[in-house]
Amino acid sequence: MARMATHPRRLLAAILLALPACSTADYTADFANNENLYVDVPFATQLPGDRAVCVTPTTDGRTPVPLPVNERGFPITYTNDEFWERPVPAMLGDVLRRQIESSELFVELSDQPAADAIVLKPTLVTFLGGSTEAISGRRAFADVALRLQAFGPQGPDGARTLLVDQTFASKQASPTDINPPSPYKLLCRGLQQVMARALSTLDGSNIARSNVPANPVVAPPTPVAGVPAAPAR
Repeated sequence: MARMATHPRRLLAAILLALPACSTADYTADFANNENLYVDVPFATQLPGDRAVCVTPTTDGRTPVPLPVNERGFPITYTNDEFWERPVPAMLGDVLRRQIESSELFVELSDQPAADAIVLKPTLVTFLGGSTEAISGRRAFADVALRLQAFGPQGPDGARTLLVDQTFASKQASPTDINPPSPYKLLCRGLQQVMARALSTLDGSNIARSNVPANPVVAPPTPVAGVPAAPAR
């Protein structure tokens, strides 16, 4: 597995120093708790639901595969989890719970699933960025994919029906430049797109509203070709 050669803390400092001067410096490598890295998507439903939701801990579903080390003879370097203060699934889970709560899609975000609550199961599929050298500069890229499965209230037999099963993905790529954006910043930008799409889909599914017919969104998981997992910390 190829790795970024720059020390993670020095790299974070370089990322944040490149931000506008009006930003407050925060060198915490935790995108769930640092608005210089990730800013919540301003999504709010027009029709708040009346059901509670329980969001389970995010499963790390990334599968390590061999990474190419060059492209047409130019070296490629990749992001890795050692950059972050905490495991990526834990940070992503915090972001998802916060965005679910602020969206007002559900009447309550609970730690334990009640019989009439929705159970939301997130799985991290891809969270990988990097940069490719070129003749004059570099090109940064990032790929994020999150699978969400939502299960309905318990039936008479105690079973829950799968109402939503969809993978939300975002691919980011910068133009070739002498000073391209950090792939870590691109990852957070991609995560914003993923969250916006996920919230919109949950809203349109009506699963949070007991008095509205549900619109199930169940599709086979979409494989993200050519997007391997980052090395684990």
